[in-house]
Amino acid sequence: MSSFIKQVVPLFSLMTMPVYAAENAFDKNSRYLLGDWNGKRTELVEKGIKLDATTTVDTAYLADGGYDSGQTPKYASQFLLGSTLDMEKLANWDGVTIRSTVTARQGQSVSSDAISDSSIAHIANVQAIYGRGNSKSRLTELSVEKNFKDQGLNIKLGRLGIGADFNVMSCDFQNNSFCASQMGKWQSGIWYNSPIAQWGGRLKYQINPEVAAQIGVYEYNPQNALERHGWNLDTDQADGVTIPVEMIWQPKAFLNGLSGTYRVGAMYNTADEVKNQKDIRTGEAENHTYGFWFNFDQQLTSTGLDQQGLHSFANFTFHNRSTNKVDNSQQIGLKYYGLVDEFPNDNLGFGINRIHVNDRFREGKPQYDADAEYNIELNYSYNPTKWLMLRPSLQYIVHPGASYDLDNALVFALGTKVIF
Repeated sequence: MSSFIKQVVPLFSLMTMPVYAAENAFDKNSRYLLGDWNGKRTELVEKGIKLDATTTVDTAYLADGGYDSGQTPKYASQFLLGSTLDMEKLANWDGVTIRSTVTARQGQSVSSDAISDSSIAHIANVQAIYGRGNSKSRLTELSVEKNFKDQGLNIKLGRLGIGADFNVMSCDFQNNSFCASQMGKWQSGIWYNSPIAQWGGRLKYQINPEVAAQIGVYEYNPQNALERHGWNLDTDQADGVTIPVEMIWQPKAFLNGLSGTYRVGAMYNTADEVKNQKDIRTGEAENHTYGFWFNFDQQLTSTGLDQQGLHSFANFTFHNRSTNKVDNSQQIGLKYYGLVDEFPNDNLGFGINRIHVNDRFREGKPQYDADAEYNIELNYSYNPTKWLMLRPSLQYIVHPGASYDLDNALVFALGTKVIF
């Protein structure tokens, strides 16, 4: 456990001990493990102060295939502390919200450790929470958001993750080929998702109640991804910007009269001679790069209660073939909420993802004799309480690393999330 967590967790516990200790702590009907602090937490929210603390753990066991099956199960974890300040309530600043988030990650990866002696690496990771530093804390967000309600405009500025606003997808799976923005997975170090943050801003215009358009401008600085630079706020190594644009359609009654969210967008990076964006054939540093995406989440059936019923989702990405190892990916799947009446928030999920390796990148590399890696996951998200989620899953990876040299991999996994 990182020194950050060792210092913060006891402090957080001491701060909350005097006020949560009654019946609300560990109450299965409470939204928080530590309860409502004898009403103090609700009182703070009403005043405009919302505090968050969560722990997420992804455990995985390579049961068969891959590079070396049968190893000890491995886990990766993330601890998050956050705050949301409603400045309209706190200081009468109309439509202003300030957010801050700090994360710390640690653990090991089945996908990387299992192939440590091989030249072939899994493209996706079976533990979505793994990566971007081990036992290190990061400033993941520090933002100011201003909502101009009458004009339909919303502006956000600060230290941000691009995937928090663009190519957004829910994260109801453990394999990272299904989790959150896929552009941040395959755009070769240009697009950074959480927990990495960069200086940037986003302008969103609500055209009508169902249609919105947005554009962002984010610093491109590869130093932000380094483990030792989780708290570095300077721009000394910045080189250009990443500009995403996106149209969002959120019909309230579309298929079967049910709601959905549809996003189509593109990104362009302006950096000159990007070091990790080299022309695949010539090896020369490339000026600029680009990518496109389309994704949706559409409810298909309803029981008449909230989101219960069958949902479909998909995410398609396309990348610059001159520079990118992955030139396209496709993700499709289904989720069913409320399979068991007693647990209306539980969901059964199934997804298939295809990650295609650029034919230009494969030239002269015999280890990439398959053209794509396929990730398949079946899971069940179980919520015994409002503050605890358990997600057992079965994952199957076909052609790991886009290679026939590795056997197809079977992974048993368990995701856990606790809301403090």
